[in-house]
Amino acid sequence: MLSADAEIDNLKAAVARHFSVYGVLVTPVALTFQVTAPEDIDAPFDGLRKELIPLNYVPTIARERGETLVHVQRRPPSRFARREVNVALFVATILTTVVFGGAFNWSGYAGTPLFSAESVGLGAVFFGLPLLLILGAHEMGHYVVARRYHVRASLPFFIPSFPPLGTFGAFISMRDPIPSRRALLDIGVSGPLVGFAIAIPVTLAGLALSGEAPAAPSAVGDQAISSSLMFWFLSLFFPVPKGNVLHPLAFAGWVGLFVTAINLLPAGQLDGGHVARALLGRNQHYLSWAAIFALFLLGTLYFGWVIFGFLILMLGVRHPPPLNDLTRLDPVRKLVGIAAVVILFATFIPQPFAPILTRQDFQFETENGQAIDELTVNITSGGTVMPVFIVNNTGGPRERIGMQIDALNFDRYGWTIAFLNLTILGENTSTPGAVNPDSVVFDLRADERARVVVEIIAPASGPVVTDLRFTINAEVIDTDLRKILTFILNVS
Repeated sequence: MLSADAEIDNLKAAVARHFSVYGVLVTPVALTFQVTAPEDIDAPFDGLRKELIPLNYVPTIARERGETLVHVQRRPPSRFARREVNVALFVATILTTVVFGGAFNWSGYAGTPLFSAESVGLGAVFFGLPLLLILGAHEMGHYVVARRYHVRASLPFFIPSFPPLGTFGAFISMRDPIPSRRALLDIGVSGPLVGFAIAIPVTLAGLALSGEAPAAPSAVGDQAISSSLMFWFLSLFFPVPKGNVLHPLAFAGWVGLFVTAINLLPAGQLDGGHVARALLGRNQHYLSWAAIFALFLLGTLYFGWVIFGFLILMLGVRHPPPLNDLTRLDPVRKLVGIAAVVILFATFIPQPFAPILTRQDFQFETENGQAIDELTVNITSGGTVMPVFIVNNTGGPRERIGMQIDALNFDRYGWTIAFLNLTILGENTSTPGAVNPDSVVFDLRADERARVVVEIIAPASGPVVTDLRFTINAEVIDTDLRKILTFILNVS
């Protein structure tokens, strides 16, 4: 082990290789070297940092009382998590996001059983994997740029969670202090820009697929999602038909854009906090407090912002300065910082989720839209009629309706009563549905109607039967909502 004097001499020699040293001050906290700094201090200071960091020393540079001072402190030992931790969390997140989250979203979208092969397989392809791609690319953007600046960083730590997302996101751990404002901005903005760039084509592809979506609610559980300015703009290229649910791929893109907004909030040590500290210097903490105050105000719209604001308070409002806090940003990087602010406003959603206030209901109607609960039919002995009625969804965004004919004892007297035809009528669309003679089940969106044709064949002869009535019993599947349509037959 070197003596104190030898250690000081070695550090002085290292600093002297990059700066002209004219004085050394020894304090209990650090060695302070009075230096004559060139006009551009970036290159010499960065060279000094790269030389001292591997030796477990951390330099900082500052101007105090008209002097340029280089402070050198011992670097506390870093505790590195083993890579097995990253791998274990990543595998767990694949399980929760790709398998469970994907199955949950595809099942709600397509109406398939939760753990069917279709839900798991297509949910992984169209939700879980694209979402992990966006989140992983975001963190790898930080990782690659940090390594470019010779700042040691961990591989991403993915955080598993519950459906519908299956993950709380990911983060990387910086093992070295940030060397400069330039590095602070580049490292901070790289993740959101990469994630944003990937979320755009994912969202566009999902919106294109949403145009072919089946009848299902455009919601996450009992929460409807809101659109950011960017999501609204992208939807102009592929408008989603009224009543259609977002394809899971579009929802993955929506999440990617929303995560970009959250990370770009200019508070604490979020990515947006890095950008704000690089742009504003020490004044960043005013913006950080303003952002937290805004989050608490937005908590009146969405309570999650209150929780997020408290988390930022717990983690710290002030952002630590970079080692070199003297050099200002060049114009190009200032423009990049401004672009990050624009992306924040384009992707932020004040109320990302809103409760769906709907009721389940439907009604029987004539073809001209008149509500009915009875339908009178004229028929001759031995004749056939095919009365038509409409089922209109007047409740939630999607209903699964089942109907069954209760013909009483008509078959004993030679009558035939059966469902003949079912057509789902949407806006400029007409889709045939599957029909059984005595029962039918169909999905109906809020913008659709079901046109049902019943075939009634009267016997040519037989005993006279008075007060001829039969019913069609209908219900919304898995609910207590049931209605009856009564047919009154006038036989001549």
